[in-house]
Amino acid sequence: MDTTLGGRLASLITNLGMKKQDFAQKIGFTQSYISMILSGKKTSPSPRFFDSVSREFYVNTAWLRDGRGQIFSAPGLNLSDADAALLAKYRLLPPGEQAMIDKLLDAVLLKSMTGQEEK
Repeated sequence: MDTTLGGRLASLITNLGMKKQDFAQKIGFTQSYISMILSGKKTSPSPRFFDSVSREFYVNTAWLRDGRGQIFSAPGLNLSDADAALLAKYRLLPPGEQAMIDKLLDAVLLKSMTGQEEK
């Protein structure tokens, strides 16, 4: 387990498959701000940083702050870490690509529900 905020943030960014710059932009911070956290130069980011990361990527704030609990959290949804990570990655996609995935999932579910799946 990562024992520093910078280590946990690096793990999160890697888990999401993102570049630091894209991560920073998505949460509304500069890449230099993120780099300062990653390097340990900034050990007490603003509350807005934690709120933004949690909101955009379903990250458990307690985990990000001090390593308690699971990485991902989706209140009220009871998602596993893998499910929450998938949801976070889905939210990174442009709307057109999200729509394509939605149509694909609808087709797969319909096929499965009508018993047309291959045996």
